[in-house]
Amino acid sequence: MSPRRRLLGYYRQFEALSPEEDSRRLRARREQEKSAELARVGVLDLSRPDWHEPPDPEIVNAATFALRRSLNRYPDVAGSAALAAVAERHGVPAARVALGHGAGQLLQAALRELATGGEAVLPWPSWSPLPALISRAGVRPVPVPLGPGGVVDFGSLERAVGDATRAIVLCSPNDPTGVPVDGEALRSFTASLRPSVSVLVDEALVEFAGPDVSCAPLVEELPNLLVLRSFSKGWAMAGLRGGYVLGPAGDEELLAVLSPGQGVASPTLAAIAAALEDPARAARRLGMRRALIAAERERLARALEGTPFSSGPSSSHAVWLRGGEGMSAASITNGLAAQRVLVASGAEWGDDDHVRITLRDRPATERLAAALRAF
Repeated sequence: MSPRRRLLGYYRQFEALSPEEDSRRLRARREQEKSAELARVGVLDLSRPDWHEPPDPEIVNAATFALRRSLNRYPDVAGSAALAAVAERHGVPAARVALGHGAGQLLQAALRELATGGEAVLPWPSWSPLPALISRAGVRPVPVPLGPGGVVDFGSLERAVGDATRAIVLCSPNDPTGVPVDGEALRSFTASLRPSVSVLVDEALVEFAGPDVSCAPLVEELPNLLVLRSFSKGWAMAGLRGGYVLGPAGDEELLAVLSPGQGVASPTLAAIAAALEDPARAARRLGMRRALIAAERERLARALEGTPFSSGPSSSHAVWLRGGEGMSAASITNGLAAQRVLVASGAEWGDDDHVRITLRDRPATERLAAALRAF
């Protein structure tokens, strides 16, 4: 059939229709199209630990300017401005700070220097890449179960320390449970270890818990303690891969070799300096995120009352959720995925009872709660 005949055939269908009938037909078609659009619900990904919003505009501007200005040049290996900003934030000399590509890179570098050929004891479950990261550093991971409520059982850790132990690795707040390390318990435990055993505390999620939870001040009194920080989570800078480690006086030589040999990228250095340039602005931004997450934890807890689901206390955006009898991690994960809500299965940690959920904002929490109730 020729194009002209097809066109005539198309318009002939309207000859018998009145204007009112044609209008009703078009409105009905539009309603069908709108219903189809509403049915296309986007995926809500609550399986990732990074923050869902961009960082402070000043951080974005600083990183963008540095990228445009120095894309063809090697970065400042010393990271002078960023290093000085971190040191000032913690009130320590710059020689007691090392910058790196996030807390994970610095943790692996520290383990290579301090524990290669030995063992590292760690509570479990914890940050899922830890066992592989420890093994890549030439260290054998020795997991120890967490205590009731997801708290670190320092008694069990102490019993797991042996002649081959060279390091203790902790996350505070812990991922996936969101429970922070008790500072006083950490002080007593660390002080009881022999000097050849180092304690490394990864505080990648501490911004969600608040400055009072940090173990960083303890580096002033514990010579075998290193505290690692990341800008990936609370600072919303995961794509820039920036972090640092704080050490005690006397560890300057160790800290000097933990940073990457060719330094940290220029946009990352600029972003770190911008993030810390105005302490009051930074405190407001982090405080807003902390308050938002606290409110969403409470909202989720209220929404789950009367359901089979439960979760322990958390001080971060991570919630370690358990289902009722007969509900496995796989069934919960698959049931939520069928409703286009993604969470991390506990199988990632060898746990078939829990899933880890990272909270965002009120619409995300309400959609999650509805999906859990429907499941």
